Amino acid sequence: MKRNRLAILAVSCLSAVMMIVGAQSASAQSAHQPSTVVELYTSQGCSSCPPADELLGDLIKDEKVMGLSFAVTYWDYIGWKDIFGSAANDDRQVEYRGRFNSRYVYTPQMVVGGKAHVVGSDRSSVNALIEKHTDHAKNLPLEWAFNGDILDVNLPAGSGAATIWLVDIDRIKDVDIRRGENTGRIITYHNVVRKIRSLGEWSGDAKTISLDLNEMRTEGRDGCALIIQQEGYGPILAALEVML
Repeated sequence: MKRNRLAILAVSCLSAVMMIVGAQSASAQSAHQPSTVVELYTSQGCSSCPPADELLGDLIKDEKVMGLSFAVTYWDYIGWKDIFGSAANDDRQVEYRGRFNSRYVYTPQMVVGGKAHVVGSDRSSVNALIEKHTDHAKNLPLEWAFNGDILDVNLPAGSGAATIWLVDIDRIKDVDIRRGENTGRIITYHNVVRKIRSLGEWSGDAKTISLDLNEMRTEGRDGCALIIQQEGYGPILAALEVML
């Protein structure tokens, strides 16, 4: 009988611990709708990029700014392969080149609101663009609620078609660069994009998006971003930043 009571006590203690851990996990989740979305196209193989990487870190100290660091691969040939580089990031920047009628892609490039771009290390020009396009990411007021690992996001009826993007993020990463133009430097990267994919097109009717956050948590991601963007790569209408 005593052994049974001990077993019951152990199970009860384990259940209590699991409830506490679950509550802490749930309380750690949060989300907010920023005013501005800033995308930095950068590379660990580019000697001009570290000032822009640092600037992005400064910008996101203001929660009204959601900054995303997209590592590209086209400087890998110089001697250092960007460990965060992705062909999907390359493709996204190429789409912006077409949108902006630019002759070429470059790093560091900052794209603000899907509307305009500037050299990413030019602090005054970046700040001017952010001020010019402030509140663009609140054109559609979003509502959301967490239900365990599920995040439900309500999109109100809007105007025009848009693409819904989901971006997986690592909050902060230090990289010891051993070769290439930044040899010997340890550079800190903020809001590193690890995966981006389309969740489909949105017609503009009221819609609820349900995100299963458990997969991102299992993969070790620190958060994600939801972006509602006209015609795939046009002006950004709304965004939601989620912290796991």
